[in-house]
Amino acid sequence: MFRKDPQIKALANLKSSERRRMLTQILASYNLPSNLAKESEEKILPSTIKQTTFRTVKDVMGTIYTDDQHIPVWFKTKDSEDLIPTIYTVWKAPWLLPIVHTHPHVIEVLENGADLMLPGSVPPFDARINQGSIVGVADTKDVHLIKAVGFSNYRLSEFERTIGTTGVAVSVLHTFDDMLFKLGEKTGKKIRAPESLDMEMKLKEEEVQQVDASDEAEPATAALDDLSIEDKEGKLDQTEEPEQADSDDEVQLTTEDIDHIFRRALYQTLVQPSSPLKLPLPASEFMNHINDNLPDANHPSIQMKKTSWKKAAKYLKVMEKDGFLKLKGKGDVITVVSAVTKESNDTLKNFVPYKIKKKAAASTSGTTAKDDKKANKGLILEKWYKATSPIRQVFNDVDMSYVDYYSPAQVKEILNKYIAKNELINEKNKKTIILDDLLYSLLNKNNKPDSRVLGRDQVLEPFLSKFSEFYRLIDPKETSNESVPIIRGSVPTVQIITETKIGRKLITRTSNFEPFGINATLFANELKVKCSGSTTVGPNVQNPKLTEVTVQGPHGKIVMDLLTKKYGLNVNWIKFEDKSKGKKKKPATPSSTA
Repeated sequence: MFRKDPQIKALANLKSSERRRMLTQILASYNLPSNLAKESEEKILPSTIKQTTFRTVKDVMGTIYTDDQHIPVWFKTKDSEDLIPTIYTVWKAPWLLPIVHTHPHVIEVLENGADLMLPGSVPPFDARINQGSIVGVADTKDVHLIKAVGFSNYRLSEFERTIGTTGVAVSVLHTFDDMLFKLGEKTGKKIRAPESLDMEMKLKEEEVQQVDASDEAEPATAALDDLSIEDKEGKLDQTEEPEQADSDDEVQLTTEDIDHIFRRALYQTLVQPSSPLKLPLPASEFMNHINDNLPDANHPSIQMKKTSWKKAAKYLKVMEKDGFLKLKGKGDVITVVSAVTKESNDTLKNFVPYKIKKKAAASTSGTTAKDDKKANKGLILEKWYKATSPIRQVFNDVDMSYVDYYSPAQVKEILNKYIAKNELINEKNKKTIILDDLLYSLLNKNNKPDSRVLGRDQVLEPFLSKFSEFYRLIDPKETSNESVPIIRGSVPTVQIITETKIGRKLITRTSNFEPFGINATLFANELKVKCSGSTTVGPNVQNPKLTEVTVQGPHGKIVMDLLTKKYGLNVNWIKFEDKSKGKKKKPATPSSTA
């Protein structure tokens, strides 16, 4: 981001109240204890803070925070609320960020503006690293000395090995010796990496005794909590008894009761969900899981609008603040990117699952339970989109994160938000919009003077074309798919070709199946049994980078059945071509006679 010198305005002092708010945000965002000693606090945020705005050559805008010596300590971009520490800050407080390690020669590549790829990262990974986490990058020779800062694109702790993988592990925002770092050297001295680091995060001594005292009181508090939970569950259980069918009218649930029920629905979702939870998910889809995991009690008050939060977005943000979720996005357009597990959270560890509502059977679907089971075996294709530079201004205008992945529905929501904010709806015909200069430059391909007015149904497709397309393949049989990478491009196509070799020997060739996680050797052995013919594994003739499995005989249908029924591929991801029959010759045209 800072390879070239950004445009920077004059520095201004930050008010002490704003500094305190900034410190509170840092402690919450990076899960730091609130009882940090003054010395440790000032390592992450000096007592005097100055701020200024910046603009990069790629039109990225944001704020830089410096100390009283004009050394940059934190920064953030306009399209994100994340406060990101500079190299100077993580050198003073090396315990601040989880670290991703890489090989020493890769650090030089990162300093030249590259991102850290998965194959270049070195396991094992810190368990704190989730998708979207701010991380430091250090080499394996000096494991604590951070040389780059960025955000993780995956829950890296899920990866035990990275050889043979693809994708960007860390999107790098700032590196040692980039233009942001060199702002600190404008004080007149060259700043070098420290030879040693202070790894101790110091806490206030008087707070230690208070913590011990609270630990002694913990059993009593837990007992009260248990009593409260049993009482509330007792109320709900009463509604299930046939002889007390009218108890719904008698038992009045308070707002506190309903809040408690929705909190426990989140715990149930994370511990024992009714259906597999595959993150990241848009907020609306995640709330479907919450509703599915509400207790089996038919009470009219158990609904989100009866809680103290009123709206799902506010509820999810409170759950994030309490440490259960990690969110991305602004306003109501948010995505749940990760969640804690039972193993890493004491509340979930002690949570006892309860009976949930049964899902209504879809009697009009025309499918049996057996058919549903078959259908659920298929891989699920998720399409994701990431904004490119030309539409960054749209994201800045609606205050949305530019660097996140968005589902098609979320992109549509962002576009509608921009249209509404800028009052682009045509009053004469509300099914159309009047393009402003920005949308006109993005969507008007023909540059016609009369093309300022477009139907609302004509806007989304050209708007999506300004995004980079990504995809992810989800296996519904897996309990967790958080480590499944999001891959650039569209879903690949498996090629199956039946053709005649020299003489009259028929063969069937299959290639480009490896992106779906299919092992070539195992696949060849399965075809050998199913087709009762010999198989070979080798490079594809047209593209030697692809592995190809060849089986003797015209077995296109068997190959397709194996790919769809066992490996879960959609038929739309497979292209079958039968070249064995050849092209029909055109009948000879009779010659005309004079």
